[in-house]
Amino acid sequence: MPVKKNKLLVSVLSASLLFGSAGYTFVYAAPPAVSPQDQKVVARVDAARAIEHVRYLSENIGSRPGGLQGEKKSAEYIAKTLKSYGYSVEYQYFPVADQYIAHVTLSNGSVWEMGAAPNGKISSTPVKAEVVYLENTDPESLKNVQGKIVVVPRGNTTASYQAQVKALAEAKAAGVILQSLVGSRGNYGQAFNPSLPVKYDIPVFGASYIHGEWLKDEISAGRKQISLTGQHFTNLQSVNVIAVKKAKSKNPEGKEVILGAHHDSVVGAPGANDNASGVGLMLELARVYKGYNTDKDLKFIAFGSEERGLLGARYYVDQLNQKQRDAIEAVFVPDMVATSYEKAKNLYAMTPDGSRNIVTDSAVAAGTRLGNSDILPGTFGSSDHVPFHNAGIPAALFIWMGVDSWNPLVYHIEKVYHTPQDTIADNVSHERMQSALDIIGSGLFDVVRKK
Repeated sequence: MPVKKNKLLVSVLSASLLFGSAGYTFVYAAPPAVSPQDQKVVARVDAARAIEHVRYLSENIGSRPGGLQGEKKSAEYIAKTLKSYGYSVEYQYFPVADQYIAHVTLSNGSVWEMGAAPNGKISSTPVKAEVVYLENTDPESLKNVQGKIVVVPRGNTTASYQAQVKALAEAKAAGVILQSLVGSRGNYGQAFNPSLPVKYDIPVFGASYIHGEWLKDEISAGRKQISLTGQHFTNLQSVNVIAVKKAKSKNPEGKEVILGAHHDSVVGAPGANDNASGVGLMLELARVYKGYNTDKDLKFIAFGSEERGLLGARYYVDQLNQKQRDAIEAVFVPDMVATSYEKAKNLYAMTPDGSRNIVTDSAVAAGTRLGNSDILPGTFGSSDHVPFHNAGIPAALFIWMGVDSWNPLVYHIEKVYHTPQDTIADNVSHERMQSALDIIGSGLFDVVRKK
């Protein structure tokens, strides 16, 4: 999921109290028995199966930047899995802009992926040197950087980090690694492509915050020799993967429902929760739904290049004529649905403007039927539901978030998303995945099932 800048408005649920002679007693209604249609889903969906898909995408493949080999491998894996369930699969390719990828090789042979500055030196020939960490680039700090690779916390603005690079280049540093900062909500900064106004004959890389901290550890341990290489990738294509489950009925109105999740990640991140988790959920529901009767066509779509500006979803919507758009009844978009981050306490069904629609209502109703209070409606953009919403198609994003009780505009996404720490070990919860499968799966099935 791209960096979020939208405000969040959420529904607040309240519990009632009964004041009796024996003290305070909570009064609540027992959850209803799980309906037969819900039981078809919750009895079969398995978080462990979904997380095995997350494991393959985030560990066997790793980072999956849009248009690069990792994303192509994930598309192949998703297609192979859907075909194994009996679905026919279509690839939808679309062009994307160039990528500038940096690699840092440590003395023990480990390789880290970062962003490279287009106007820095980008070469497969390694720049090898001792690495040093500077807190700033004042004149005193620059005295001993000649011939060394310098790691420095990036300035708060583009202009300020550009000034840092200029000063280090003039001091004859062998290379520059700009370390991202910690965000206002405690989110660790991600790898990035530094923007430089002029060309430099040294590599200039953009590292995530945690990469910078790990490099400090390497320096402290005496492992100071690293090498820098870079690649410029051109003529790129990203890909959407599409599978269709045709309605078992005649479907006279031609209605269809979409379950879609982006399969790419940002540079330098294995993307376990963002968004291998959404893909894992989608694939697990595709497995369960395969044998069930449905009244509407159901499409499973893995969108490419969401992290580069929702490009896969935008391309998909742009190819539809008005009749095809009108036929789409609902779009369910799971994005970051399994985080273990303790502050992300609820699963939200989000629309860009806070409006309610068939997607939000079906999910909230499913939570009520299941006695599952995790799900809440809310307002949020910045994911693949946005292009559908903008085209007048009912759509909603599903994501775990936390909201400060004192200020509903302050929200929390896990601190390690978009970083190398977005792994199963550090950022994925079996329980959260199971809850998302139950709620989204039951809500979706209620929309498409044969009545």
